[in-house]
Parts: sequence; C-alpha cells; structure tokens
Amino acid sequence: MIGLSNLSWGAVVHLVHLFTSSFLIIAARHRRPSVEKETRLDFCGERVECGGAGKLVGEMTRQGSGYPMGEVLFVPLRIWGIGAILRREIRNDKRRHHTDVTAQHHQHIQTDEDGILRTIVKHPVIVLVSLYANLGALMYGFDNLSLSLCLSMGAFLQNFGHFESSTSGYVVPAYWQSLWNALPQFTTGIGAWTSGYISDRFGRRVSFIVSGLLSVAGVAVVYTAKSNGQFLAGKMVNALGLGMALTTGQTYVSEIAPLKLRGVALSAYTMSMNIGYLVAASIAFKRVSIPNESAYKVLFAAEWAWPAAILVAIFLIPESPYYLVRKNKLDDARKSLQKLYTSKDPQSVQPLLDVISATVSHEQYIGKESSFLDCFKGVNWRRTRIVLYANGIPQMIGATFISNAPYFMIVAGMSSENTAMMVELGIGLAIISSAFTFWAMTVFGRRSMIMGGTILAAVLFFIMGVASSVPSQSSAALWCTAVTLQLVWLTIGPAIGPAMSIAGEVSAVRLRAKTSALGFFFNYFYSTVWNVVVPYMFNPDQGNLAGKMGWIFLATSLITLVIIWFEFPDSKDLTFAEIDERFEMRVKTRDFRTWRDSMEEKKKENELGDTREIENAAA
Repeated sequence: MIGLSNLSWGAVVHLVHLFTSSFLIIAARHRRPSVEKETRLDFCGERVECGGAGKLVGEMTRQGSGYPMGEVLFVPLRIWGIGAILRREIRNDKRRHHTDVTAQHHQHIQTDEDGILRTIVKHPVIVLVSLYANLGALMYGFDNLSLSLCLSMGAFLQNFGHFESSTSGYVVPAYWQSLWNALPQFTTGIGAWTSGYISDRFGRRVSFIVSGLLSVAGVAVVYTAKSNGQFLAGKMVNALGLGMALTTGQTYVSEIAPLKLRGVALSAYTMSMNIGYLVAASIAFKRVSIPNESAYKVLFAAEWAWPAAILVAIFLIPESPYYLVRKNKLDDARKSLQKLYTSKDPQSVQPLLDVISATVSHEQYIGKESSFLDCFKGVNWRRTRIVLYANGIPQMIGATFISNAPYFMIVAGMSSENTAMMVELGIGLAIISSAFTFWAMTVFGRRSMIMGGTILAAVLFFIMGVASSVPSQSSAALWCTAVTLQLVWLTIGPAIGPAMSIAGEVSAVRLRAKTSALGFFFNYFYSTVWNVVVPYMFNPDQGNLAGKMGWIFLATSLITLVIIWFEFPDSKDLTFAEIDERFEMRVKTRDFRTWRDSMEEKKKENELGDTREIENAAA
C-alpha cells in the first residue's frame, strides 16, 4: 500500500476527482439507460463529452452483461482502465468539435451536385469579382516581362546602356540588369508582407486601394525616368503596389469563392499572369524596330490601365465576409454575401453566414492567433511551410529564366523577329496550359497536377541541356534550345496554378492574410536571388552558360519533386473545416483526401475496442 505521505496533495485531488467523475458517469448511465443524448461534465478542468465511455458502460449494464450493480459501482476503483477511456475522450473533444463544423459545411456549402460550369453560371458576381481580384497577377505579368522586352529594343539600350565594341552594339551592364530585376522583386515581397497587416487591420478593399495608388505613382516615375537610377526607383515603387495587389487578391478569392469554384478561382492567378505577359508582348513586338524612345514609353504608359481599373472598380467590390465576421460586423457580412450571391432576401444567405461564423469561432476555440509569429507555431508551421514551398515552385521550374527569354535568345544569336515569334508562341502555350488546368484540377486534383507539371519541366530542361552540350553548336542546336525553353511555358498551368490554389486553401482562416503575405514575401525574396544570379549565368561577358542552364533547372525541378511528394497535400473538394481537421489531427500528406473515408471504416473498430477496454478494466 502506498502511504498518503508519499503522494502530493495535487495527485490526491486528481485521484479523488477521477473516482468521482467515473462514478457519476456510470451511475448516470445505469439509472437512465434510455437517454441517448450525450452528457457533458467538467473533468480535471476540461469539458468532456461523455458519449464514449459513459455510453458504452451504460450499454453494458442495461444489456445484462453479467455485472451486478455492486460490481459496476466499484468499477471506478480500477482507475487506470476508466481513466484511459476518459483521457481518450478529452483528446477526441477537438475532433468532435470539428465534426460539427464540417457537418455544417456539408449541409450549407455546395458539394459535388453542381459541376464547375454550372457553378460558374450560378455565381456570375463571384466570377467577376474573382477576375477583379486577379488584376494584381495580370499587372505583375505585364511588368515582369516588360523589362526583358525593353532590353530587346535598340532605343532603350541606347538610352540606358553603353556601346560594347565586342558586340558592336549597345548593351546594358549585367549589374544594372540584376538590380532592375532583383530589387523590384524584393520590394514586391515587402508589399506582400505589408498587405497582411493592412488587410487584417483595415480590410481587403483598403489594401486594394493602397496597391493601386502605389502602382500609379511607380509607373509615373518609370515613364519619366532619364537615368538608370530613376528607372530603378520607379520599378521599386510600382513593385510595392504589385506585391500588395497579388497577396490581397489571393486572400480575397479564397474567402469569397464557393467550394467547387475555389480552386479554379485561385489558379486563375497563372492565367491572369500569362494574359499580362501576352498583352505586354503584343504591344512591345510591334515597336521593336522604332528608333526613338516612344518604342518603350508606350509600353510603360499602357501599364497605367491596370491600377486604374483597380481604383475605379473598387467601389463595386464587396468586402470579404470572413474579414467582417472576424470583426463582429455580422450585418455587414450578411450584406456582402447578398451582393456576392445576388440575393435580395437576407435569410437566404444566413446558412452561409452561419458556416463562416462556425469556422471563425472554431479557430477561436483552438486559439486566438493573430501575429505573424503564430504562423510558425504548432500545426500552423506545417501549413506555412506548404505555402512557402508553393510560392517557391515558380523559381524552381525556371520562371525567372523564361521571363528573361527574349534577351537570352537575342544574346544567343537569334534575330529579333524570330525571338518575337518564339516568345509569343511560348506565352500562347502558357495560356492554353492554364485553361487546361482549370478543367484538369477538378478531375485529377491539385497534387497530381503539380507533380505532372514539374516532371514535364524536368524533361524539357534535360533536353535543353543535352542540345546545348553537343560539341559543335549549329543553328539546329540553337533552335532546339529556344523551342524547349518556350515549351517550358506549358508547365506554368499545371505546376504553378494548383500550387497557388493549395497556398490559398491550407492556411488557417485567422492567419490567412498573414500566411499569404509570408508566402508572397518568400516568393519575391527567392525571385530576388534568382534575378541577381540568372543574368550573370547567361550574359556573354559573365558566365555565358547559354543552354547549359538547362542542367541547373533540371536539378531544381528534381528537388521540387521530392518536396511535393513529402509535403503537398491534395485539398480538392475539401472545405476549410475539413482542411483544419486534417491538419489538427496531423493526417499524413498522401492520406489527405481519403482520410475521412478511412476514419469511418475505423469507427466501428474503435467502438469495439472501447468496449473491450472497459470490460478489461471492470474485470
């Protein structure tokens, strides 16, 4: 017998509380065997649902399992056995709370009954608002390619470069190319980071307005620039606005789109970016041969159209209902949902509002997370890690390389006319692949599409590396390098589109703006590194690697495949509540989509296991 002096008073109180709680559970079930409603009581400071141990013990007693009442009342003395069951009930409390929220989602949010096309037709306002939210991606695509296009214009090289006798032409030094590419990417990341604070504090609409104003100011400086430094300053200011517009757009889309439309709306990021590329190329390539500064200034002036559209249309765009619910503005959230779902009856959107409220309250139940630091704690670190990886994929499969393709091909010896043709072909392929991805994501899921796109990129870079490694380089080898480089655009849709969908879906609701901000900050910080390095790799006065860069991006593509396999879950057709549940239950990456089905199969086994454990404890 263990003496009382050998136990702390805390342990004694714990044992007495355990004995009393166990007795109450069993006695209550014995006295009222017909009551099926689960009871709740305080147990060691926790709110416990007594639907597991209590219900099973009640079933034992009323079914005449051979245990007389006297023995049943002494079951609590087997403290370890009953205590184990009760501790299991405490651990499952969060799972039950999740189940309630998930049930509400299944009841009120659109499921597989509607296909993607029918969903688009039913929600025209949400489609239009999602297109508006992706203007940031269009702006970024336009701006990102415009610099490389300007570097193929003689007038721009003459005004911002110097004469190079070795090439008998004007060349912009590699360090200025790196600065023009790298520093705007860095300030894009700063803009993305800043948008997280502004979006959470003042709302998504305010963040859109600030991004538009910054972009208008930055383009004005670029348009009037007379020196390399002025041009760089304008690019950096414009990039602040681009970062805010990109991040706010993805956050906003993830919060307004119905379940069936959410993945497509988020992956429209890549389609919008490719359209921006195409518009820039269409404007620039008709002006390559113009010998004066109007050749490139028209391109810069055209960029004012995108922030102007953001600033004008913002007055028609409703605020995010998730943001309004988090700020306890339920009436405003209801009005926002009415605008999005084109409903005049406030009660018709009440179920949707209930779902949003349940999701937000659930995350408050788990913990009040509100700082960037919380993105790196517990299960949120796993979510943040996935978002960071998703934002790093574009650079790993050669996004910086292909955005520098016009200048790269001209340096490699291809004519301006052939370069223009190849770049437009590549952008067209990117748009086709993005359109294909819209459909394929609804069939194959996010994870499979990302892996397929990355594998295709690896194969193309392998071919490029082999073609450029042939000892005697001919025009055929040059064309092979150019064609494979443009074919890499095909990977933009399947690799980057679904990755951005996952990045917009996996973060916790309370941390969504901040997690997106972190993801885009990492994206553009990582882009900064590549934009510094890539010009030095292929410039003839530096690395002069030419097509041998295919070997470098083959290696990065293979590394990306390993990361995808171990880290990227598939969030296809999963509600935010179901995604939360899987992360909090630490479901394995490859089991994300099938976890609920396997849980249902194990449910009966667990109930039988609970019964055996109680019988053993009572024996």
